Amino acid sequence: MGALAVPRSADAVVVGGGCMGASTAFHLARQGLGVVLVEKGHVGSGATGHSGAIVRQHYESRVGIRLARDSLAFFSRFEEETGLPCDFRRTGFLSGSRERDLPAFEALLGLLRSEGVRAERVGSDEATEMEPRLDVSDYAALVHDPDAGYADPIATAVGFAEGAGRSGARVLEGRGVVEIVVRKGRVAGVKLRGGGSINSSRIVLAAGNWTPAIARRAGVRLPVRFVRGEVAILRCPPGFGAPPRIHFDFYGNTYSRPEAEKDVLVGYMDTDPRKAVRGPELRDDAIAAATVRDLRGRLARRFPIIARAQPRGGWSGLYDVTPDAYPILDAVGPEGLFVAVGFSGHGFKLCPEVGRLLAEYVASGRRPEALAALRESRYRERKPVVPDAPFPRRRRRLP
Repeated sequence: MGALAVPRSADAVVVGGGCMGASTAFHLARQGLGVVLVEKGHVGSGATGHSGAIVRQHYESRVGIRLARDSLAFFSRFEEETGLPCDFRRTGFLSGSRERDLPAFEALLGLLRSEGVRAERVGSDEATEMEPRLDVSDYAALVHDPDAGYADPIATAVGFAEGAGRSGARVLEGRGVVEIVVRKGRVAGVKLRGGGSINSSRIVLAAGNWTPAIARRAGVRLPVRFVRGEVAILRCPPGFGAPPRIHFDFYGNTYSRPEAEKDVLVGYMDTDPRKAVRGPELRDDAIAAATVRDLRGRLARRFPIIARAQPRGGWSGLYDVTPDAYPILDAVGPEGLFVAVGFSGHGFKLCPEVGRLLAEYVASGRRPEALAALRESRYRERKPVVPDAPFPRRRRRLP
């Protein structure tokens, strides 16, 4: 994926070379369309590279579970599909419920199982056997998903982009889009930074945090704000043992997963949406030492041995957040313009299936039923995505 001449035209132009744009280009190219994937930096250089890259099915709504379930299946056969590995590692997933929240827990467990997720209910003794370092003293029950894991986000984006190229797509790196050309109410192409343009009647904006600004130039305003998130990497102390499972602590507000063999990655589950910041990118993506200490302290309340963990780095980034914390996947504005935006921190784990469904929409002009709930108009219609089985019921959610 080096410097290539800019083609004069394409059946479809995908803007954004992160996991979502690359997945969409991959699936479009598979359908036989002439595709150009345009990335202002290099493939995987934006928010994808900062992803925690957890691949799990633990959602509270059917639409989220279904997208995550089918995406996980694709991650499991990623190399077979694309020709390159994404380094998917199956670790399993654990999350617990306190006594007062057991009714909501049971409802969520039932929802997951009804959608084909292998969600297992385990008691504290069994959980301790599975994860000896985990403090489960306040848990009345836990859910275990043995199929969950994590992947390499950059390898995923590159795998999709390379796979798209093998199906005939062109990948242009270092060429940002400065304008969507619109004529007589429909898109006609894109103008590129540094000169040049590509004629096309179908444009997909999957440029992460830059999507709202690009769409605005085409007359489309998207209800997206930017919320800061942080991730810390901790070196597990001697005696920690084997890498842990993914763990969601709804009470301590942390998610964690192993990072290779010796480290653990930890971040906040819910970020305060009132602390929206100016986007589309941070001036400084470093993580404050105080934030690392706070994350380590929170995780140590669940894994006490982590109190002796050594910080190994981390980063900050921005989530593109919608009012219901679910993405907008729809045709918007001028005819032929499509957006994939507002993933609210969930984009990576959903990218295989979202790319497939969006490609189907772009190629056929007919919205798949699976995307109906994620239409752009749902906010004006006062029909946002709501949890089918909220857990815990009193939890403050991102939006």
